[in-house]
Amino acid sequence: MTRQITKTLVLSLLGGLAVVLFLALAYPIAWPLTIDIGTRDARFVSGFHEPEQFGDTLFRWTTERSELALPRAPAGQATIMLRLLNGYPDGQPDPRLTVSVDSRNLGSFDITRRPSGVRRYTILVPITERADWATHLLIESTTYSPLGDPRPLGAVLDRVSIAPTLRSANIPPLWLIASAFVLGALTTLAVGLAGVGRIAMIAVPLLVALLVAIGVVLRPLEILPFIQRLAAIPAIACLGLGLVRLLVPIISARSNSVRERIAVRGIDLPILLAVTWWMLPVFQWAQIRDGASIGVGDETFWLAGIAALAVVVAVAIALAQSRDLAGSERAALIARYALMALALGAAIHLSYALWYAFTRSGKDFWILFKGARDWARGGSLYDLDAVMTNHVGAVFKVPPFYGMLFTPFVFQDGLQILFFHRMINLGLMIATALVWLRMFRPLPRWWGVATLLILLNSRPLADTIAYGQIDLLLLFLLTCALWAMRSERNDLAGILVALGTLFKVYPLILLAFFVLKGRWRAVGGFLIGMLVFNGIAIAVMGWEMHRIYLFEVIPRIGGTTSWVENQTISGFLARITDVPFDAHIFENRALSLLGTALSGLLSLAACWLTLRPADGRSTAFALQYAQFLLLMVLAVPAAWMHYETLLVLPFGLLLLHLREQVVSLPRAVVIALAFALVSYGNQWSFNGTTVMGFLTIAGISYKFYGMLLFSGLLTACLLEQRMPLFAPRAKVAPLLTKAG
Repeated sequence: MTRQITKTLVLSLLGGLAVVLFLALAYPIAWPLTIDIGTRDARFVSGFHEPEQFGDTLFRWTTERSELALPRAPAGQATIMLRLLNGYPDGQPDPRLTVSVDSRNLGSFDITRRPSGVRRYTILVPITERADWATHLLIESTTYSPLGDPRPLGAVLDRVSIAPTLRSANIPPLWLIASAFVLGALTTLAVGLAGVGRIAMIAVPLLVALLVAIGVVLRPLEILPFIQRLAAIPAIACLGLGLVRLLVPIISARSNSVRERIAVRGIDLPILLAVTWWMLPVFQWAQIRDGASIGVGDETFWLAGIAALAVVVAVAIALAQSRDLAGSERAALIARYALMALALGAAIHLSYALWYAFTRSGKDFWILFKGARDWARGGSLYDLDAVMTNHVGAVFKVPPFYGMLFTPFVFQDGLQILFFHRMINLGLMIATALVWLRMFRPLPRWWGVATLLILLNSRPLADTIAYGQIDLLLLFLLTCALWAMRSERNDLAGILVALGTLFKVYPLILLAFFVLKGRWRAVGGFLIGMLVFNGIAIAVMGWEMHRIYLFEVIPRIGGTTSWVENQTISGFLARITDVPFDAHIFENRALSLLGTALSGLLSLAACWLTLRPADGRSTAFALQYAQFLLLMVLAVPAAWMHYETLLVLPFGLLLLHLREQVVSLPRAVVIALAFALVSYGNQWSFNGTTVMGFLTIAGISYKFYGMLLFSGLLTACLLEQRMPLFAPRAKVAPLLTKAG
C-alpha cells in the first residue's frame, strides 16, 4: 500500500510539472494581450457603461470609477496601452482620468481632443506577485451628463493592451504556475482514484497540458483568466472520488480473466450517483468565489451541508454498530447507511426543488392555456405568423389533443388551474415511482426507495413542474408501456405510446422499437389509439385545427436552434458558430445537415443494438427500450433541458441491470458523472448569459456531454450481453447472461 501511494504521489508531481512546463513554453507566445472593449469583455471590465457601437467599432464609456482586470503579467514591469477618446461636445471641459494599478496611484492626465479622435496612452506599470489572476487597473474620471441622458459619462475606451517588459516575458507569475501545477497534479490524482490505470495517469495530464498550451497560444484571453477554475475541476473530482472510496467497498475483479481491476458492487452504484451529484454545487461555489455570476441560491449550499452532515452521522452509527463485524461486512454496512443518508439528502433537496417549482410563473403553461382560450373564444390554437417567425419561441405548436384538455378550464382562474396542473404532475411522479418498484419486484425495499429518491432528485423534473410542462405524464406513460410489454400486453403498450404522441410528437420514435422487436400487436395498439384519441379530439376541436396542425404547423417546425436549453446533437453543433443566449432558428445549413447526419447514425446504432434478441422480461430488453427514450432528447433537432425528465427511467433501468453485477470503478465513475450532468441544474446553473469565449460555449453544453456518456454506457452494456443477432425467439432466454 505504501509503495502504491508513493507511485501515485510521484506521478501526480510529474503531472503537475508537465502542465507547468507546457504552460511556460506557450506563455511567452501569448503576449501582448489586447482586449477589444465591448466584445466578450465581461471578464475584464466592471463599472463601465454598456457597450455602444459607432460604425464598425464597439466601445464603452467610463464612469466615475471603472476598473479593468487584465491577465496578470510576470513580476517586474509591464506597459498598458489605452485607446481613449474625448467624446464630449465642444464647450465641455476635457475629462480628467486618474489611474491606479493594484491600489498604487500612477498619476492623472486629461483626454484632450485631436483631429483624428482616438488617442493612445501608454502607461508603464509595476507588476508585483499577488495571489490573483489579474492586474487591476482603476480608472477614476470626471464625468458629464448630456441633455436627455442621465448617465455620468467619463472617457470613451475602445481598446486596451498589456505586455510585459522583455526581461520578464518568459516567466509566468507564481499564481499562474501554482494553478497550472494544481491542475496537472490533481488531474493525475483524480485519474488514479478513478482506477483507470497507470498509463492513463501519465497520458491524461499530458493531454491536459497540451490542450492548455494550445489554448494559451491561440486563445490566451479565454484561457489565462480561467486557469484556476480549470484547476478546481480535478480538485472537486478528487474530493468526490475520495468520498466514494470511503463510503463504498472497493473490491478486486478480473477483466476477461487476464488482469485484476478495482471495482464496486452494482448495488452500491446509487451512492456514486448521489456523491457525484453533490459535487456540482461545490463547483458552482468555486466559480462564485472566482467572481462568476450564475443562477444558484445559497439554499443549495445549505442543503449540501445538511447532506454532508447526514452522511457523517450515518457513517458514525455504522462504525459503532459494526465493531464486531469482519472487514467486508463492516464496509457493506457503512455503504448501506451512507446510501440511506444520501437518499435523505436527495429527498430534502427534492422537496425544496418542488416547493420552488410551485412558486414559479409557469411560462409554458400560459402558452398552452392562452392558445386553448383563444380557440374557445372563436379563434385558433395556432398563431401561424408566430410559428413561421420563430417556432422555437413562445408559441403554441403541440397537437390539438393537448390543447383540448385545457378547454374546460380556460374561463376559470388560471393560477388555480396551474396549481392543479402541478399537483397532477406531482401525483404522476409518485405513480411512476410506484410502477418502477412494482415492475421490477422483488427488490430490497430499502434499496429501491433510496435509489428512486436519488434518481428523482432531478432539476429537469422540477422544471417540468415549474414550467407547466407535460414531461412527467410522458415519463409515466412510457414507464407503463414498458411494464405492459414485460407483461405481454403489447396492445396496451401501443395505446400508451399513441397517447404520449398526442402530447409531444417525439414518442413516435418508439414505433421503430415495436417493429424491430416484432411487437406487431403494439403497432396495432398504436394505430387504434391514434384513431380513437384523434377521433375524440376532432369531435371536440373540429377538423380545421387538425388540418392546420398537420399541413401548416408541422411543416414549419423543423430545424434546430443554438439556444442553451437545446442540448441535442444539432443544438451542440449550432452553438459552435451561433449565439447561445437567443432562441432563434439556426440558419447554417451545413452544420444543420451534419447534426442530422450524426443523429441519424446514432439512431441507426440504437436500431442495430435493438435487433439483438432479448427476453421481454430481461433488463437487456429494458435497456434496448431505454435507448429510444434517450434518442427522444438527444437525436431530435431541438429538445429543451426539461425534456430530460424522461431519462429518469433509463438511468433506473441501468442501475437495475447492474445491481447484482460487479462494475469496474472507472465505469461506475462514468455512470455517476453522466447522471450528475443530466440531473443537476438547468440553463442558468453554470453561466451568467454572457459569452466569455470558448470555455463558455463548451461549458454550457454539459448536459449534452452527460447524455453522450450515457449513450456510450447503454451501448457497452448491450454489447456485453453477447447475444447473437437474429437468434430464434424460442432460444433467446438461454443465451442471456442476465435476466431481470
